[in-house]
Amino acid sequence: MDDLIKMFHIDWKLLTAQMINFVIVIAALGFFALKPLVKLMKDREEKIENGVKNAEEMEDKLKEVEKLKQSEIKSGRKEGQELIHKAEKDAEGVRQEKLQKTITEIEKMAKDARGRIREERDEMIKEAKDELGGLIAKALKKVTKDVVDEKTHVELIDTAINELEQQQVAK
Repeated sequence: MDDLIKMFHIDWKLLTAQMINFVIVIAALGFFALKPLVKLMKDREEKIENGVKNAEEMEDKLKEVEKLKQSEIKSGRKEGQELIHKAEKDAEGVRQEKLQKTITEIEKMAKDARGRIREERDEMIKEAKDELGGLIAKALKKVTKDVVDEKTHVELIDTAINELEQQQVAK
């Protein structure tokens, strides 16, 4: 054994000191780390158990709320159907009223439009006559040049315009 100790160079004093240091480190770790760690784990375990209990309670409450929600949904649907039915009746009455009002407005607008069309047509005819009279005057002036005097010239223009008016009235 002595040979073995000499062969591996084992020093009993150093080995004893290392054992004492090891025991001190284990005791310190146990006191400062293991004890708080165990306490922390116990606290965590209690929190988890409380969380599971709360989750089960919440699940029960959730089921109750779901039942209540379903009953409220049923009553809400029933009320909604009644409101829809009533609204449909009211809407039909309003629709008929608006339809009559719209028809009346459209008839009035059509009457006004016819009047405006007549006025615009008369205005366009008047403008066309004026423009045609000017064109006829220019044409007669070029054709007759200095042959016809001013009075005859005006009479010819008036006669042409009157003939055009008579033709327009006949149409």
